[in-house]
Parts: sequence; C-alpha cells; structure tokens
Amino acid sequence: MKKIFQTIMSLCLLSGILAPTVPVHASTSEAPKVKSQSAILIDQKTGNVLYNKKDSKKMYPASITKIVTAILAIESGKMDEMVTISKNATLTDGTRVYLSEGEQLPLKKLVEGMIVNSGNDAAVAIAEYLAGDVPSFADKMNEFAKKAGATHTHFVTPNGLFNPDHYTTAEDMAKITQVAMKNKEFQRIVSIKDLPWHVKGWNTTLVNHHRLLWDYPGTTGVKNGYVSQAKHTLVTSVSRNGMDFIAVVLKAPTAKASYRDTISLFEYGFNHFQRQKLSKGTMIEDSAGKEHALKKDLEFTLPMGENYTKNVSSNGELTVQDSKGNELAAVQLFHPSPKKAASKMASSTAEKVKEITPLQLTTRTAVFFYSLFLLLVSCMVIVRMKKKKRKEQRMKRLAKNYTFIK
Repeated sequence: MKKIFQTIMSLCLLSGILAPTVPVHASTSEAPKVKSQSAILIDQKTGNVLYNKKDSKKMYPASITKIVTAILAIESGKMDEMVTISKNATLTDGTRVYLSEGEQLPLKKLVEGMIVNSGNDAAVAIAEYLAGDVPSFADKMNEFAKKAGATHTHFVTPNGLFNPDHYTTAEDMAKITQVAMKNKEFQRIVSIKDLPWHVKGWNTTLVNHHRLLWDYPGTTGVKNGYVSQAKHTLVTSVSRNGMDFIAVVLKAPTAKASYRDTISLFEYGFNHFQRQKLSKGTMIEDSAGKEHALKKDLEFTLPMGENYTKNVSSNGELTVQDSKGNELAAVQLFHPSPKKAASKMASSTAEKVKEITPLQLTTRTAVFFYSLFLLLVSCMVIVRMKKKKRKEQRMKRLAKNYTFIK
C-alpha cells in the first residue's frame, strides 16, 4: 500500500509540478519571474540574499509557522519525554494527526507528525507541554524570532491558523529557517518523506506534504502551508553541487505556483551564483600597508564571474563588497592597540589646536581680558555699595543715641 501511494504521488508530481511550463534554466539577463506576492532566495551557509521580491512585506505564514514550533521543541532537550494530550489539543481545527484526549506520546513523535502531516493538534500539544498554554508558548516563539534577526514577525499560534496578529515576512522566515537548519535533528525531521503513524485514533503511513522532497533533486526540507487568508506558502531548502539554498515564497495563488516559483528560484541560484571563501590564515593588508592574518574562514556568495573588493576600516573591521558596493561579509580582522588609539586621540586634539588661527587666538584673548575687567569693576561697585550702606547704618545709630541740651 505504501509503495502504491508513493508511486501515485510521484506520477502526480511529474505530470503537474514538473510540467514543461516550469522554467528549467533562468535567463542570464533576467531574474526569475515569480507569481507569489513575496519571495526570497538566500545562500543557506552565508545568508547572502540572491533574489528578493517584496521580502519585507508583512504576510500571513500559515503552517510554515511550525518551523519555529519544531526547533523550539528540539532545542528544549525534552524530545524523549512523554506528553499527555489535552482536550484542547484534540479540538484544534484544520489538518490533524488525530490525537486522543489523555493519550501519551513522546514529544519527538508529535514534532514528526506536526512536520510531516502538518498536524495542528500536535502543534498545540507541543505548545502546552513546553510552556503550559499557547499564549506563553507564543512568547517563546517571538523571543526565538527576535534572536534570529526576524524584526517584522509576530506569532500568536504554534500552528499558523489564521489570526490577524500572526504575521511574518519572507526575509524573516529565511533567517529563522537558516538558524533552524543548523540543528541536525531539525534537518532529520524536515527531510522525512514518510512516517509510520500509530495512535489511538489513526493507524497509517504519513506522507510529507512538501512535494519537492519527492521530485526536485537535492531538496532537504522544510514546510508548506495554506490558509485562505495566506494562500499558499512554502519554505524549501536544497543542497547540490556544494551549494545550499533556502527559498521562501508567500501568498502564491496556487500550490502548483508555489512549487514552480521555488524551482525557478533554485535554478536561478544554481546557474548564476557561486560561493567564495577567504581561508583562515589569509593575509589581509590594511590601509597602512600592514598585513593581518584572517582568524577564521570567511565565506560569501556572489554572481559567477563577478569580482569583489576587500576593505579594512581604521577600527580593524574587514568588509567584502560586490561590484555595486553591497556588503557580502564582514569580520573583525584586528583590534587597534591602546597606544594607537591614544595616538589618534592626541592627533585629533592637535589638529583641532592647529585649526585655531592667530586672529581667532587674538580675539579670544581680548574677550577674556575684557570679561575679567568687567568682573573687577562689578566687584568694586558691589564693595563700595556695601561700605556706603554700612556707613549709613552707623550714622542712624549715632543719631538715635544723641541727646539734645536745652
């Protein structure tokens, strides 16, 4: 039965997703044209953005939200612990893995079911186990997103069911996925094609909803999604010929369009970009002509055949830029010594002193002495007034004590 299902799935994919209308090779002069409202392609290893379309626009993510739920569960270190399923989890809407109230399952199994079959009930069970309730787990999700550099994202649910306050961007999801894909267990789970599933309410073999895992060479994960407000969303990772990419497409009009857009992005990446590396120990010359050894490998991605430049700032930071001046990578090459820093400060002070002209010096001196003169005159006036006042008071006392003789 399992083999028959896989065969049917493959035939559907070959006849639909990989139809002849899919662009196999992107034009060398044009970036791919995608139907999704928002999209991004990045190098998974370097993080360099290779293509973007409205990637900072806030969109509804749908089930790609589960990428965050999965990595939080994995990083909790509780994957082998048993989770008791609540009634609340079993009442979750949408795609499910048919959990039963009171049933106990390992956290790992819930994460696998959530990713492979997009189980919304499993996502709620995970959230309740790790944080007590869904709102508290959402706080953890937002904290993770912030640490990943996702600055335009706000999560409310662990499964991506629609909520107007639950949103993200293609750029943010690429950053989140890049962080998650560094975890080996996460890599294993999102690459599962089929999964035996035996729970009280359902005995079956789950087949991963992410279709490119089956038919696009090199695909390694990660998650698809759909709700009516978000349309079709898709996050995909691929590794081939020494290159690793992450593509995110949001609000595609159809599922087929989301897959075609993703394939177009990957073909564009494989055909037009290469990764470069400055190896640890490479000697880099600063502006003064002094050489410094690179302390670690520095990798970056740029179009094939394009040159790059290296620049070292006065504070010791090395930046690599493409031909348009865009920053591709940066690392601290060296730290200026305290003596040099002090010398620079002294030099700066000396330069400021040099900027004062003789005329400015004469004017400042005149102002100083004139101010001093006014201060002295003011003091003298005050002293005289006080003396006069004391004299008047003394005369009044004498007059009061004087006795007239008739």
